[in-house]
Amino acid sequence: MQQNQQTNPQPNQATPKDMFEEAKKLMAAGDVFEASKRAGKLRAHFPEEPPILAIHGLALAKLGVHEAGIQDMRSSAKLTLQALEEGEEENPARPRIVDQFIQLQSEIGRSLTVLGEFEDAKDEIQRAIDMDPDRADAVCSMAELSSAIGDTEGAIGLIDDGLARKLDEIPLMVSLAKILDDAETADSGRMKVCNERLAELCEEVGLAAGELMAVLRAHGRMCDRLGEYSEAFNSFRRAAKLRRGGFNPKAHATITSKLMESWTAEGIDSLVRPEGELGARRVLLGGSVHSGMPEVQELLERLPNTVVVGPMESLGMLCMTQLTSAKGVLRAVVPGPAGHRGDQLGKLAAGYGQSCDAAARMAGMTTVDTHPHNLNLFGCAAMSMRGVRIINCRRDPIEHTLAIYCDEMPGNHPYAGELLAAAAFVRDSDRLMDHWTSVLNDERVGAQVINVQYEQVLSDPAAVLRLLGDALGFEVSDDLVAGLESTDARGPGSHVSEYGTANKALREFFGD
Repeated sequence: MQQNQQTNPQPNQATPKDMFEEAKKLMAAGDVFEASKRAGKLRAHFPEEPPILAIHGLALAKLGVHEAGIQDMRSSAKLTLQALEEGEEENPARPRIVDQFIQLQSEIGRSLTVLGEFEDAKDEIQRAIDMDPDRADAVCSMAELSSAIGDTEGAIGLIDDGLARKLDEIPLMVSLAKILDDAETADSGRMKVCNERLAELCEEVGLAAGELMAVLRAHGRMCDRLGEYSEAFNSFRRAAKLRRGGFNPKAHATITSKLMESWTAEGIDSLVRPEGELGARRVLLGGSVHSGMPEVQELLERLPNTVVVGPMESLGMLCMTQLTSAKGVLRAVVPGPAGHRGDQLGKLAAGYGQSCDAAARMAGMTTVDTHPHNLNLFGCAAMSMRGVRIINCRRDPIEHTLAIYCDEMPGNHPYAGELLAAAAFVRDSDRLMDHWTSVLNDERVGAQVINVQYEQVLSDPAAVLRLLGDALGFEVSDDLVAGLESTDARGPGSHVSEYGTANKALREFFGD
């Protein structure tokens, strides 16, 4: 009987195969976050299965967790290549295995490009092209690599060649839009041609939701660069409406208010807390996409003995297992400091420190955790780890909201499905950052909160680096700021006045 219970699941219990197929469907629909959760559960039980490692790695890469994604994708690619070399040519599954290998190599190259490891990226992508030179995803990855190293003409040439050879058009056109948008000098003629074709593709019937979203956003980006703001917003709005998942702004605002009421300096000070400066080497970034987090990460990486360990899930997982938690809107929350014991806080601090040191791969490093949903948990970090430093990345809320709403948003976060829902999320985030600044900077808490403004990060990065270095105890020499130059914001968030209807709605919302 016991054996039957294990091998014959109940009708409502998803089998591993069901969960895998569901994860694939969610990826195709653009719901990367939900796909990653299912893939993560599968990986925990089947850590050496190439298809599971593949989909988990691909999902992590789409979420922006590139280091961890690369690790799983490489493991899967190695096993996949081994299966090809040892398998029979007549194996009916061989085309699927080849497809998996090429997709993995292409995406490994994309992730390495994002991380700035250009030579390794080229080698990985070339392995995909060597196996099948007619794969559009591999061509796109190589073109985007060329664009990233400043060879815009070479990148466009690769896309043009792919189009001439009648490769899969949609990924080629989406990549072309990205390349043209990222170019330092705008090629309006080429943009117009690209934009006209993207407009036609936007109306094609039968595209999967994830594919259509990519085309719509590419069209929106081209329209924005060309000054066709009404058309741009229409495409961004259509793409946003394809997002999956629900977000309740009222519930999120209520939870934020309750956290602000419960988390006080007095409450933290009343606890029996771990001794020592356990947070002295821990830095957490607050904010969200398009608030300056990636730019601040790059600045922090210039500081000696400092490593960005990425958006780690460790703090959230430890808070849920070691502390008293409650259901939240985007993730579980800890309602307040009351009732927590010293041993609970000690276990949280020890577990988090171990996770950070393991991710840093070097002892004694200052680690930077960039998980955007850690914002709700900053009180937990402060009460368990004296000396922790928190950097809040702030931006004008109207600019920030429009940038979030119009962007691809890794993970397809549900709060960006409606403009005012995104605005509500931004407002709650700003309220909470104000709260943590007031509470956690209290000398009784022993933490430090630093606020940096997006506009200054772009306009005067050297001054921001000196500010951060001072807060983290580093003297920033002229050598550390060498090469830092001001940059301009890009995209709809940088010129909200051109988006009249959205701008009016957001001004009314934040005016409240």
